Order: sequence, then C-alpha cells, then structure tokens
Amino acid sequence: MKEYFTIGETARLNNISIQTLRYYDRIGIFKPYYTDQENGYRYYHVKQFFYLDIIKYLKYIRTPLEEIKRFGSYTCTPEDIQHFLEEQESVIVQEMEKLERARQLLHRRRNQLNEQLDICRKKDEGFVYFRYLDEQTILKVETPQVNPHDQSDLYYRKLADVIEKIGDVVDNYYGFIYDFKPYKDSRDIYCNSIYTTVCNEKKIDIGEKNIRLDTIPSGEYVCIAFDWSAKNYDEYYQKLYQYIESHGIQTDGNVYQVSLPIDFNSLREENFLTELRVLKK
Repeated sequence: MKEYFTIGETARLNNISIQTLRYYDRIGIFKPYYTDQENGYRYYHVKQFFYLDIIKYLKYIRTPLEEIKRFGSYTCTPEDIQHFLEEQESVIVQEMEKLERARQLLHRRRNQLNEQLDICRKKDEGFVYFRYLDEQTILKVETPQVNPHDQSDLYYRKLADVIEKIGDVVDNYYGFIYDFKPYKDSRDIYCNSIYTTVCNEKKIDIGEKNIRLDTIPSGEYVCIAFDWSAKNYDEYYQKLYQYIESHGIQTDGNVYQVSLPIDFNSLREENFLTELRVLKK
C-alpha cells in the first residue's frame, strides 16, 4: 500500500489547495514528512492526513492560525484538547452574540429607513397628519439648557459612548423632548432631554447620573414634518400647535422631535428631516 504522497496528491485527496499546504509548511502548522533535497519536492505520509483533518476542523470552527500552531506545537492529552475546544466554543458563542446584535441593528435600521421614507412623503404634502407609533425604549440625557437650534452633538456623543461600551452601535436616530407650549419663537424652547433608541437595554450599564433609560409611549401622534431650518422650524411648529389647539386635542404635554439625516456625505452641509410629534391622550 502506498504510504507517501506528493503535495499535489495530498491536496487532491484532502480537498485542499497546493497553495494552502505550502503556506502551512512555511508558517510551521503542517509540514511534509520529508522534502527531497535534490529537487525540493514535498512528500507527506498517509498517517499525517489525520492531523490535516484536525487542522481543517479547527479552521471550520474559526480557530485562528496562531492558535492552531500553538495547539500543534506540543503533545496534547485528551484533557488538553477538551479544554482547548471549550475555549473555542466560548469564542464562537461570543461571535454569535455579536452577529445577533448586528442582525437586530440591521433590522431596526431598515425599519427606520422605511419610516423615514414615509415621513418624507408626508413632508412633501406639508400638512398635519396622524400616525400610530409603538412604544420605544430610549436612552436619554438631560439637557435643561439646550435649544433645538443649538449644537447638541456632544450630548449625543455621551449617549453613543454608553451604547458602544456594551459592544453595540448607535444609530442615526435621535430626538429632543420638550414641553408643548405656545412659543412665540422656537429659540424660546428649552429641551428636557436628548435621546436615541436602543434595542439591548438589559445590558446597558449607565454610569452617569443625568443619563437613563426611559420609554416613549405607544399611541396616536399628531405630527408634522419638514426639512430642518430655523425658518421652517418656527413655521411648522406654529402650524402644528394651532391645529392641535383649534381641534381641542388633548395631549400628554410633550413634543417629541425626531431628526434623521437625509444626506450621508460627511463633506456636505448637514441636511436633516425633522418630524414633530405630540401624543394624543
């Protein structure tokens, strides 16, 4: 029975490329049984194929090459192998959790973009409209002196920092909450808080006193949307306020402003779609 095989035969019998075998030889993970000194040909013994199967298995479970090299650099007992595989299982579980969070973020972002497209259609009509919103879990920071016209990026970064510390990514959805009143000028508005939505609230550990988790209630909201500008803000807020007052609509006393970026080019001037929401009671 044949015991020694060329690199081409070894590659074909083990469903692996010649280039991969050469690379494994070069970095010391899987070396040929011997190399012909006259012509440089590599030869592998049939008994080595078992170890190649182990390497392929470890690669399949996403073990880094450095770990595979370390694993094969000394004689392992079954206990050593068991401990090694337990470590790899832990790594895989962590990766699965990251992928699940990424899937949730992707799903939420797609829903937000669908919502944004719907708001854009409403904005083009220029009228007050009603829509039902599900309850939202939010992370918010108290901002007693912030006006909707002020730069609020630093407050938003505080929220992003809390979310990123648990391995999640903050999305592009952020808003303000302030009192629903008959403001003569939108520069008289002072926001109670700035918020963003979250999906892994159970894992959030908040260290700062003025940041906390909260919810925006579900229900029917009276809304108006516009392209953000100081002029538009005054005009559309007044239109929304007058509509609610003239129709005798009871509210929870808050305005929930949502801002969504329209342009994702960082070199251009900021361009936001804004929606003002007031919850009917």
